[in-house]
Amino acid sequence: MVLDLAKLKRKGKTEESFFFEYFAEDLDLTLPDAELVLPIKIEGQVSLTGERSAVLEGEACYAISGSCTRCLSPTEKTFTVEFSELCDEDADGVYKVKNDKIDLAPIIDELITLNTPVSFLCKEDCKGICPSCGVNLNEGDCKCIKDGK
Repeated sequence: MVLDLAKLKRKGKTEESFFFEYFAEDLDLTLPDAELVLPIKIEGQVSLTGERSAVLEGEACYAISGSCTRCLSPTEKTFTVEFSELCDEDADGVYKVKNDKIDLAPIIDELITLNTPVSFLCKEDCKGICPSCGVNLNEGDCKCIKDGK
């Protein structure tokens, strides 16, 4: 998943659209029992801002599969996250341009890591499970609440 700025320059262009399907291999989610549903889809545009710098703008679309953190039901959700990143060969604090190339993998890995939710819910109003009897409260009321126990 590499953008070649030299190739863009040879074409006489200063910007170009891109699309990649990315299979993240070493990306660990902080959610327990959750995993990425691959591939991650990345779509955007690269714009040259100087001889050795560019701006990347676009969005990454990915899905996470796992257990709801409240009711433990199997859940899969899709997320779309926008990004805008400056890449430069010499500047500090930005992603690097190396040999007129930009590797999108670390940018997308960080984007997903920073945007992974802290809790993973099957739906926003998930009621969870009863702490006494373990009944999924999304599927009905538990008997221990009705009996006043």
